[in-house]
Amino acid sequence: MSEPQNLDLNGLRAQLDDIDRELVGVFARRLEIVAQIRQAKRKSGTHVFDRSREQQVLKNVDSHADDLGVSRQAVQLLYQAVLESSHAAQGEALPNSVSGTSRHFLIVGGRGRMGQLYHRLLTSRGHRVEVLEKGEPVVAETVTRADIVLVAVPMNEANSVCAALGPLLRADALLCDINSLKTEICQTLSTTCTGEALGTHPMFGPSVGSFRRQKIIFCPVRPGPMTTWFREELGHLGADIVEAEPETHDGMMAIVQVLTHFGIMVMGRAVSRCGIDLRETMKFMSPIYRLEVAMIGRLFSQDPDLYQEIMMANPNGKSFRDIFVDTAQSLAGAIDREDRASFQRGFAEAAAYFSDFSGEAMALSDHIIETVMSRA
Repeated sequence: MSEPQNLDLNGLRAQLDDIDRELVGVFARRLEIVAQIRQAKRKSGTHVFDRSREQQVLKNVDSHADDLGVSRQAVQLLYQAVLESSHAAQGEALPNSVSGTSRHFLIVGGRGRMGQLYHRLLTSRGHRVEVLEKGEPVVAETVTRADIVLVAVPMNEANSVCAALGPLLRADALLCDINSLKTEICQTLSTTCTGEALGTHPMFGPSVGSFRRQKIIFCPVRPGPMTTWFREELGHLGADIVEAEPETHDGMMAIVQVLTHFGIMVMGRAVSRCGIDLRETMKFMSPIYRLEVAMIGRLFSQDPDLYQEIMMANPNGKSFRDIFVDTAQSLAGAIDREDRASFQRGFAEAAAYFSDFSGEAMALSDHIIETVMSRA
């Protein structure tokens, strides 16, 4: 390469260095504004995490990307990092609670993975957290001094634990659980708890880093001031609270959990029985296969007892599994018969059901696939 060309290259790189400094400077100015927003939220008691605002920011930058001829995907990746930094900066200096007063929590099952997650996030807000584990004696004073008792034990133990703790609760305290079925446990809370009572279901596992963007279902049993406070506090931690009747919740879980996990389990067990080395299949992977294998691997790396309870305890589960099996048999039959008309009808019926979601589905899945393939 000639000397003038080298000079041009060095000059262009110098321009990039200048632009990089400008970008960092703009980012620093953005964080200054974030700090001012943090102070405003502190004064008003507004939640740190505002999902609708985040979505609006991402929509805005999509428009800016289109105007400037820049890849939407690249801009989205950039702004995910920007927004995460902004959320972290806002969360670091928030007051300990909605009122600025810390609460006393007792987490029953607090050494389990979900119990540890709640313990970490609650103590980060300045709350005092005690832990009671299986086999440890239940001391009445331990329960009565707690403002909120959170039961984080396996599903098959939750009813008996709540029944034992409920009568010991103060009238102004709250007893709640975090299990994935709510009808039976909420009935137990209603009949045994002397204080406020609430069924909750975090729609995520213990591997999440925070509650930001995560849904937590609330099934109020005997709400009161402590329940209202707890809802606000979880909102400040970024959780999206959805309220539902226990029966409605359990019906939805038959689809969201039972049907979904059943499909993943069947796929995983089928692949394992095909007699082909998993690593060999990866050489030929499509993006969808790579994503599917990730979901299968995630499920089978976790506690089988948890999934056993999810699959077997939901009273609505059998009817949905029957639909799954019937649909699989019908589809397999159409394929075996080479019945193209039946195949097309079934495809069209499902496409019509998902039609309102198809645009969002394509955009979301494209983003997920690109992220997955970048790490493959």
